[in-house]
Amino acid sequence: MTADRGGRPGSRVLLGVALFAGILASMCGGALLADFALDLLGVASTPVRLGVKVIAMAVALPAGFYLVERAFLGRSRRTTSRKTPGP
Repeated sequence: MTADRGGRPGSRVLLGVALFAGILASMCGGALLADFALDLLGVASTPVRLGVKVIAMAVALPAGFYLVERAFLGRSRRTTSRKTPGP
Protein backbone atom coordinates (compact mmCIF):
# COMPACT_ATOMS: atom_id res chain seq x y z
CA MET A 1 0.00 0.00 0.00
CA THR A 2 2.77 2.47 0.75
CA ALA A 3 4.28 1.87 -2.70
CA ASP A 4 1.00 2.96 -4.32
CA ARG A 5 1.16 6.38 -2.72
CA GLY A 6 4.68 7.04 -3.88
CA GLY A 7 5.91 8.36 -0.53
CA ARG A 8 9.54 8.36 0.40
CA PRO A 9 10.59 5.75 2.96
CA GLY A 10 11.09 7.39 6.33
CA SER A 11 9.50 10.68 5.34
CA ARG A 12 7.01 10.53 8.23
CA VAL A 13 9.82 10.00 10.70
CA LEU A 14 11.73 12.87 9.14
CA LEU A 15 8.64 15.09 9.34
CA GLY A 16 8.19 14.17 13.01
CA VAL A 17 11.80 14.98 13.82
CA ALA A 18 11.58 18.24 11.87
CA LEU A 19 8.39 19.26 13.68
CA PHE A 20 9.94 18.47 17.05
CA ALA A 21 13.06 20.48 16.18
CA GLY A 22 10.89 23.30 14.83
CA ILE A 23 8.90 23.41 18.06
CA LEU A 24 12.06 23.55 20.17
CA ALA A 25 13.69 26.16 17.95
CA SER A 26 10.62 28.39 17.85
CA MET A 27 10.14 28.19 21.62
CA CYS A 28 13.78 29.04 22.27
CA GLY A 29 13.73 31.76 19.64
CA GLY A 30 10.57 33.31 21.04
CA ALA A 31 11.98 33.28 24.56
CA LEU A 32 15.29 34.78 23.44
CA LEU A 33 13.60 37.50 21.40
CA ALA A 34 11.31 38.38 24.30
CA ASP A 35 14.25 38.44 26.69
CA PHE A 36 16.19 40.72 24.35
CA ALA A 37 13.24 43.08 23.90
CA LEU A 38 12.58 43.22 27.64
CA ASP A 39 16.26 43.94 28.32
CA LEU A 40 16.14 46.81 25.82
CA LEU A 41 13.02 48.18 27.48
CA GLY A 42 14.53 47.80 30.96
CA VAL A 43 11.76 45.62 32.42
CA ALA A 44 12.93 44.01 35.66
CA SER A 45 9.69 42.55 37.04
CA THR A 46 9.87 38.74 37.07
CA PRO A 47 6.12 38.10 36.56
CA VAL A 48 6.02 40.51 33.61
CA ARG A 49 9.11 38.93 32.05
CA LEU A 50 7.64 35.43 32.40
CA GLY A 51 4.29 36.51 31.00
CA VAL A 52 5.86 38.17 27.97
CA LYS A 53 8.10 35.15 27.38
CA VAL A 54 5.11 32.79 27.45
CA ILE A 55 3.20 35.00 25.02
CA ALA A 56 6.23 35.27 22.71
CA MET A 57 6.70 31.49 22.70
CA ALA A 58 3.01 30.95 21.96
CA VAL A 59 3.22 33.39 19.06
CA ALA A 60 6.42 31.80 17.73
CA LEU A 61 5.00 28.24 17.65
CA PRO A 62 2.83 28.72 14.54
CA ALA A 63 5.80 30.30 12.78
CA GLY A 64 7.88 27.18 13.48
CA PHE A 65 5.13 24.91 12.15
CA TYR A 66 4.77 27.11 9.07
CA LEU A 67 8.47 27.00 8.27
CA VAL A 68 8.63 23.21 8.63
CA GLU A 69 5.49 22.82 6.52
CA ARG A 70 6.89 25.05 3.76
CA ALA A 71 10.14 23.09 3.74
CA PHE A 72 8.34 19.77 3.40
CA LEU A 73 5.92 21.05 0.77
CA GLY A 74 8.84 22.31 -1.29
CA ARG A 75 10.59 18.98 -0.83
CA SER A 76 7.53 17.04 -1.99
CA ARG A 77 7.05 19.32 -5.02
CA ARG A 78 10.64 18.74 -6.10
CA THR A 79 10.17 14.99 -5.69
CA THR A 80 6.91 14.81 -7.66
CA SER A 81 8.20 17.03 -10.46
CA ARG A 82 11.13 14.65 -11.01
CA LYS A 83 8.91 11.57 -11.04
CA THR A 84 6.48 12.77 -13.70
CA PRO A 85 7.45 11.65 -17.21
CA GLY A 86 8.04 14.32 -19.80
CA PRO A 87 6.20 14.65 -23.13
